[in-house]
Amino acid sequence: MEMTESQQLSNDLYVAADATFATAVYPIYGFVEGADPVVIGTCFAIEYRSRKFLVSAAHVIDDHKKATLALAPVRGGEPITVEGQFYIVNLGDKRREDDPFDFAWHELTIEEALKIDCIPEQNLEDNRTSAGGVSLYIAMGFPASKNKKISPANRDKRLLVPNLARYMNVEEDATEYFKFREMSSETHIAIKREHRSHNLKGEEENTICHKGLSGGPLINTGARLNPASLGRPKVSGILIENDEKRKIIVALRLSVVLRHIDSVVDAGS
Repeated sequence: MEMTESQQLSNDLYVAADATFATAVYPIYGFVEGADPVVIGTCFAIEYRSRKFLVSAAHVIDDHKKATLALAPVRGGEPITVEGQFYIVNLGDKRREDDPFDFAWHELTIEEALKIDCIPEQNLEDNRTSAGGVSLYIAMGFPASKNKKISPANRDKRLLVPNLARYMNVEEDATEYFKFREMSSETHIAIKREHRSHNLKGEEENTICHKGLSGGPLINTGARLNPASLGRPKVSGILIENDEKRKIIVALRLSVVLRHIDSVVDAGS
């Protein structure tokens, strides 16, 4: 069946996002001795100011401090153990579920950097765009519903074959929600979350479960509606939460994380 113009645009945007970002997006597995590894969330790797970092949601990292954390390439292969410290946003007197700035990052070691693909700085959105129209975004990550089991053969070979999912929709005005959550449009982005969506093949299907997407990238496809325009895709944020009642997915703007990295790196130097 021939695709409609809208389906063809969606397919082209998915293909462009995959080609530009997918190899630098990783599931985070928790390894506990005597048990199979479990997907606990998503992360992605970036190059920023000639250094390389993993970024994710803080709640993905801070509930698994007793587990060994490892990544698996989207193409499949040996797990990559994450060594060293994650910088996690200071909670103050808040609980993590009340934290509007739910992020964590880790500077890659020399050994990790040799194994982990990174998104180059030119493909990072460092500040809020001011162009008119409504932006189309893609949420990318590893939902738990699609990454539950590891086959015995792959378990014996220490191979992980993760299943990457994508979800596309338009930016949503979430002013009231942001006010309630102590967020703002300067620091956060919301997109619509509907029960049905089109996949990479242009086919309609049930929308993926959000659990496991936390920590993944929210990609500004570069496509804008009303008026229509098309630009370069860039990573705009980190997926941090989903609100079923409001029917939105929320991301922290990547610029917030980059400013935190700047503050830590500058303090260290």
